[in-house]
Amino acid sequence: MSKSTKELVDLLALHRTVGRAPREELAWIAENGSPRRFEQGEMVNSHTEVVQRLHILFNGHFSIYVNRGSGLRKEMEWKGGDVWGALPYSRMTNPPGDTIAEEPTDVVTIKRNQLPGLIRNCHQVTASLVHIMLDRARRFTSTDLRDEKMRSLGKLAAGFAHEVNNPSSAALRDAKSLSSTLSAADEAARELFASGLTKEQLTELDILCEVCKRYSEHQVISGLELADREDAIEEWLDKQNITEDLAEDLARLSAGIEDLDRLARTLKGETLGLTLRWIAGAFAGR
Repeated sequence: MSKSTKELVDLLALHRTVGRAPREELAWIAENGSPRRFEQGEMVNSHTEVVQRLHILFNGHFSIYVNRGSGLRKEMEWKGGDVWGALPYSRMTNPPGDTIAEEPTDVVTIKRNQLPGLIRNCHQVTASLVHIMLDRARRFTSTDLRDEKMRSLGKLAAGFAHEVNNPSSAALRDAKSLSSTLSAADEAARELFASGLTKEQLTELDILCEVCKRYSEHQVISGLELADREDAIEEWLDKQNITEDLAEDLARLSAGIEDLDRLARTLKGETLGLTLRWIAGAFAGR
């Protein structure tokens, strides 16, 4: 594109972004800028290179492609009337992706080291370019937030798929587990009531049973909450020197640490462990 300074100023006066600036400012751009044509498919700027120029597009089409881990994706595009590249006061060095000319594109370019002169001599153009810079930052931030939401949604979907995978197998496994748990509960019951609990101990056992009976099948406990409850109960069992693996079953009941503490004030040692084993088995299927 070979144009005289006046012809270039006339073109700039028609430009959507800078065209409203005073003619003397457009003349400064025409005198200090360099007209250039990018051919279709030509690399305008690689993500590995510092952006060295401001491009004022008269026609054509630039696009930036960013790789966010799942391959290249078009993030933004610029057409005739737009500007791309180094902007006044911008701290951007390397762009987030590769900028490609999608079709033959005519521009006038201003080198980065000429931007201080642009700021001094072209106040209205500079103000317009600062607005462009802020809008560009918002758009890239919005894209980052969208990608983060999509990654979170992907993790949620993966977790959901894991939870519902093979429900019939899970039901069969739970049925077998329930059968063995009930057998263990029967054995624990015989041992417990053969131990000769006192009236006070039986009262406390009744209280805990009532707490466990309040469990509703409509009660919803998230996997994260269940894991936290299991960790807390496992720690409590360690403090009571109870080595049996009861934390998982007890965590599914409505009894909390405070209920277990109350029971532990009356029942001690082996009797406490035997009682908890019976509780875990007796209420496992409710």
